Amino acid sequence: MNHHPPRPYGLAVQRLTDDQVGTVLEEVLLHGRRCRLLDTGTGRVPGARGRPQWLLAELVDGRLTGACPGARWRRSDQPSTADLSAPSPLPERWRILEVLVFGPHAQIRIGEGAEAGWISADAPGTLPWWSRPRDRSFLLQGWNGPAHSRTLDGPIPFSVTGEPSGARAVLPVEWVDFSGRSRPEAGGRTALESSGTWLTVREYWADDPDTGAVGVAFHRLTGVHTGVKPTGPEFDVGTGDEIGREER
Repeated sequence: MNHHPPRPYGLAVQRLTDDQVGTVLEEVLLHGRRCRLLDTGTGRVPGARGRPQWLLAELVDGRLTGACPGARWRRSDQPSTADLSAPSPLPERWRILEVLVFGPHAQIRIGEGAEAGWISADAPGTLPWWSRPRDRSFLLQGWNGPAHSRTLDGPIPFSVTGEPSGARAVLPVEWVDFSGRSRPEAGGRTALESSGTWLTVREYWADDPDTGAVGVAFHRLTGVHTGVKPTGPEFDVGTGDEIGREER
């Protein structure tokens, strides 16, 4: 039996030093400054300057979110939404379950208690079609209508959402209610086009050397978006069949 997980195709991962972990936490969660490591990269993982950044921190006492499209962060623990957010875990690192700081090109993950951290991104080079990373998008929950989910004032988009259960969340994005419409496609087909507020994810594949089975072995968050669903699949309204990209 193989006790070592297979290496995902097309993925570069670099473990962070203790100093790098501390710098990321201080920049993002203490000083509210842009995460430089996502801009510069390190080791085998390249950076990309000027890309938007997002924050998702799971803490023992709640969740903290944020967005940084420029030089400074807007975080959910700031005054207008502090009652719906966990406070910053610094200097109490023991409160950290997981901190994700991510952009379209790379993700930093800091684990429980901030004892270790990693940065991940696409590896250079080409891959066979069956092993290329797959982009997916997931609808963020929130009850439609301004009485439940709304965008807050401010230069950096932020929203508060609610559900019939009473659960509420602070999201680092301008809110768009979920909706769908029919869109004509080639060959007389009709696609169901969805719009809303989405979390995007890139999935990486690996194959088991013993069985040959292929499955998703790693994923990283790539963004928070609004509007038309940014990735497939789409389905035929009449039959429910998936509409492939080559048919659009």
